[in-house]
Amino acid sequence: MKILEIDKKFEEITVKVEDLNDLWTLYNVITKSDKVSSRTQRRVILKEGSKGERKSMYLKLNVESLAFHEFSNRLRIKGTILEGPEDFVSYGTYHTFNVEIGDILIISKEKWLKSELKRLKEASKFKVNFIMLIVAIETGLATIDLVTNYSHTKITTIKTNIPGKRYEQTHRNKALEEFFLSINKVIEENYKSTQFDVLIICGPGNTRDKFIQYIKEKFNPPYLPKIYSIHASSGLETAILETLKSKELLKFREEVKVLQEAEKIEEILTLFSTEPDLIAIGFDEIANAGKQGAIKELFVADIVIRGVSNEKKLQVEEIITDVERNGGTINILSSEHPTGQQIIDLGEIIAILRYKL
Repeated sequence: MKILEIDKKFEEITVKVEDLNDLWTLYNVITKSDKVSSRTQRRVILKEGSKGERKSMYLKLNVESLAFHEFSNRLRIKGTILEGPEDFVSYGTYHTFNVEIGDILIISKEKWLKSELKRLKEASKFKVNFIMLIVAIETGLATIDLVTNYSHTKITTIKTNIPGKRYEQTHRNKALEEFFLSINKVIEENYKSTQFDVLIICGPGNTRDKFIQYIKEKFNPPYLPKIYSIHASSGLETAILETLKSKELLKFREEVKVLQEAEKIEEILTLFSTEPDLIAIGFDEIANAGKQGAIKELFVADIVIRGVSNEKKLQVEEIITDVERNGGTINILSSEHPTGQQIIDLGEIIAILRYKL
């Protein structure tokens, strides 16, 4: 994120979007009722009965909603028009900015919080979106997920009836090959659309090894060097969550935010069972711990920061300020990931304490 100008008098910040992570940061920083200005394209009807033509113009919107589209590298900001060329627009009508890499925005708020400004300045910590396609596989069952720094999406579950070993081997081999072919088709489709960085095949027994051997011999795909084989307990979704915590993925931790988050969630869950007094949950309890300088690490679900009331935002801002002032670490977790969902289930905001209170 390149900050071009900060106007403290009018609470306006001008930024230039430099990468996908900047779009994700803006998605979490811009909220309803903020004002956003940018150059855009809008269809204008010049002659009655015509389809109109698209014209470039500068508009200012009162924000109503946002949508992040990571695989099209786009942030959609929808709102009503506050300012623009009077000949071509009617104030109060709707328009949507399709913000892309390279675009310049002016964002104005009633009051910029320190934490929001800090997020803009630190936006490029994860410059490249690291994409993992994960296949959990056992005999006759496979679950396929796409995991990125911004989302965790279940793509499909594939089930095939594989005859047991007491049946004729040819029938079993044919069913197994059809099963493998169905999985490979999904992998090929996702490689074309996402160019994933790694393909992780996880599961129990020797089914995953047979599958990897199958695609090597039958297809020899270009992503062959990107394949990692990891033991997991099943071909279910739970095996994928299990794999995200595995030591084999530690080499990718610096590039993949969700792997760092999974490790932290494990630390929290361990403390719950071994040292529960070192965990604080809920706004009141955490605010009190923050004022005493007792918070070592703070974990906040992004939904607590995005799109909440000003009163709650100020409460979160005060907690974050106290934690940072006393040398604590802030972790903002995506609600699009299971790790973020776990934080939400536990109360939206959690802290690991330095000492018992």
